[in-house]
Amino acid sequence: MKQKKWLQNMIIPVAMPLAVFLIFFIGQPDRFGTPEGIRIMLQQSVINSVIGFGLCMNLVIDTWDFSAGAQLVLAGLLGASFAQNFGFAGLLIVTIFMAVLLGTITGLVYSVFKIPSIIVTIGMMLVYESIGSLYHGGESITISQEISFLGKSPWIFLAGILTYALAYVIYHHTKFGYNVRAVGNGEATAKSIGINSIKIRFLCFVIGGIFVGIAGVLQVSYGGAIAPKGGMNTMGMVFPPFMGVFIGQYLERYCDIMLGIFLGVFSMTMINSGLIAMGLPGTLQQVVTGCFMLIFMAISINREQSILKKRKAEIV
Repeated sequence: MKQKKWLQNMIIPVAMPLAVFLIFFIGQPDRFGTPEGIRIMLQQSVINSVIGFGLCMNLVIDTWDFSAGAQLVLAGLLGASFAQNFGFAGLLIVTIFMAVLLGTITGLVYSVFKIPSIIVTIGMMLVYESIGSLYHGGESITISQEISFLGKSPWIFLAGILTYALAYVIYHHTKFGYNVRAVGNGEATAKSIGINSIKIRFLCFVIGGIFVGIAGVLQVSYGGAIAPKGGMNTMGMVFPPFMGVFIGQYLERYCDIMLGIFLGVFSMTMINSGLIAMGLPGTLQQVVTGCFMLIFMAISINREQSILKKRKAEIV
């Protein structure tokens, strides 16, 4: 029985990314699945996974943060600007510091005014986008190749592994992580044992800022430059991490949620790359990605409801 469960826990988490890879590799063997292509997909997945690690804390307690992309861009712009004078240290310290500061501001607005998180974070997203568009005359900022080493292989993968370890420790081995899981399992129950849910929600924005800042450093280093975004364009940056978290929550029964987030993000990255390899236009790619997300969420939710009904029937 234990061996069967062990095999199930090994096979199910990798089944989806493996299936996605095989579908596109069989369909386009010459344009998809090359060693260089896989390396690029993995690099892109690391950045979105790091964002997902930060968003995970919020989503576990049903708090949405649509401002994370705008935080990343604004913090990255400031970090890249300082990097021109202070090198890699300026990029690293300023980007992470600013992301944490922006996350703190968002958390304060949410905690003080008690407005639904979707409304608060979309509003803050517009504010951060506007500031980013005004900064440096709305122009992109470039950093030198010597500074951008963290966005290249193998450094980006090492950074991803270390960030995964940080997220794992925070989520599984700290009082904060325990409180997050407690609130996620039932806010009323968490309050009854003395957990301040408002404080935990605020800290989720702050801790999330750390991971957004790390992702900002990796993003700037990966591209060698960063440009401001307006018109709610940064919102699109959070959908792949969101999807990764949803998949990670589903896979949590088989593996660590953080590993599930990476597998989910990698699957979505492969889907986007596979659709490009098939020559589909950008609009159709978004349609396919959206349908994939809806189908996955429908299967996941219906599965959970069927499990609950089965448990209730067993009790009766």
